[in-house]
Amino acid sequence: INRDVFRYAVKNAENAGVADIVLFQKKPLAEFSTKREYGCIICNPPYGERLSEQREVENLYREMGKIYSRLDTWSYFILTAREDFEKFFGKKAAKNRKLYNGKIKTHLYQYFGPLPPRDKSQKPFDNA
Repeated sequence: INRDVFRYAVKNAENAGVADIVLFQKKPLAEFSTKREYGCIICNPPYGERLSEQREVENLYREMGKIYSRLDTWSYFILTAREDFEKFFGKKAAKNRKLYNGKIKTHLYQYFGPLPPRDKSQKPFDNA
């Protein structure tokens, strides 16, 4: 939503040397699309801390569950303070880690997809 945050994310990927393997899309979740067979989504969606936002956030989590379920060869990692996230997402996480975002207790819900096939022409990393 925020153009400056989006630009910072792109710039940080460039600074980290991963811009060529990270794809950024600035669009509503319902319009998310990809042609990539394998990938990883890492997100920190709204928590719905205010009572007035809770229903909206629960609907967002449901929508995420529907869209991400189409990505059966992808992994996704979702950080939220909602302990009932899996109920709305519609799928139990393979792992769930308790973390703190400042003073807010959060959970990192981890969904692991299969690893992509290894390209046999690539050399393994050298520990030199």
